[in-house]
Formats: sequence, C-alpha cells, structure tokens
Amino acid sequence: MDDLLEELTADINADATISVTVSDLESVIDSNGASVHDDQPHDEGAAQRYTDTPLTDDAVATIDGWLDNDQLHTISDEIVTEHIDAILLLLIAARDGACGKELLQDIRRVFGTDLSPGTVYPHLSDLADDGILEMQKLSKRKVYRLPDPDAAFTRVDHAADQLLLFSFVLKAALTDCKANQSQSHRSETDE
Repeated sequence: MDDLLEELTADINADATISVTVSDLESVIDSNGASVHDDQPHDEGAAQRYTDTPLTDDAVATIDGWLDNDQLHTISDEIVTEHIDAILLLLIAARDGACGKELLQDIRRVFGTDLSPGTVYPHLSDLADDGILEMQKLSKRKVYRLPDPDAAFTRVDHAADQLLLFSFVLKAALTDCKANQSQSHRSETDE
C-alpha cells in the first residue's frame, strides 16, 4: 500500500504543496460557527476581488492561497462539476457566506472553470433542502451560509476519503493491468 501511495502522490506531483487545509478553513469560523469579523477595512485589492460579502482577513488569505495554486487550474471542468457540492461548501465556509454569483466567480478564479448558473444553483438549492446550507433571501440575491460547519466539514471529509479510496483502487487496478499486459507481451515474444 505504501508503494501505491508513493506512486499516486508522484503521479499527482506531490512535490508541489497544496497550501489549504481544513484547519485553514476552520480558522475562519469560531467555535460557535459565527464569523470572525473585525472592523478593520480590507486592503484595496481584496475589496475589489470580493465585493458582495464582507470577508475576514483570514478568509481572504485562505482564498488567496487557493488562487496561487496552479495545480487547481489543472483539474478538469468535469471533475469540478462532479464534486461541486464539496467545492461550494468549502467556498461558503471560507467566505462565511456567499451568494451564487460570488461562488461562480470564485470557482472561475480558483479552478479556471466557467460553470453556468444552471449548474451551480440547483446544487445550492439541494444543499439547502438537505439542511447543510441555510439560505437568506435579500432584496436582489440569496446568501448561503453553513448553519453547522462541522456537519459540512464532515460531509466534505467523507467525500475526500471516498475519492482517495477510489484513486487507490484505480491505481492498483492499473498497476495489475500493466503487469498482466507486460507479462502477456513477454510470453508472446518468448514463443
């Protein structure tokens, strides 16, 4: 299993570190699940990039870490779409609330993926129906928040564990197939 893990991490270029962890996201939210806001104005660049929902300095730093990660731009649009629920939950956690337009912009910035509102909004609605998100209607938009950040993080953690397990199984099957193919090819050339 260790060899498989080494091979998998080599394949995904583990030498380049991903700077965001769940603890980075959890630092945005205090123990009561409330935003850790300060009354200090944000720098000019942050205000231009995140205009609708006020962000803490920690949230800006977290999202900036994602923006600086070139590996995230190599993930295909199909994979981003397939795992949109987890992505939305993490973006909402980092922002401590967001409207759909902001989430679409964040997905574009972080992953380089342009998703349509018709792709994202039904997922937001489903997550709200499941109680994972809380939706607040304002005059011209809906703001989504995490009523229970721990439940959202558990859901994302479970999804990540499933993806890792699936990757290991695929990698093991690929290794077996290559070995069988190579052995079969050697048998044919020996005859």
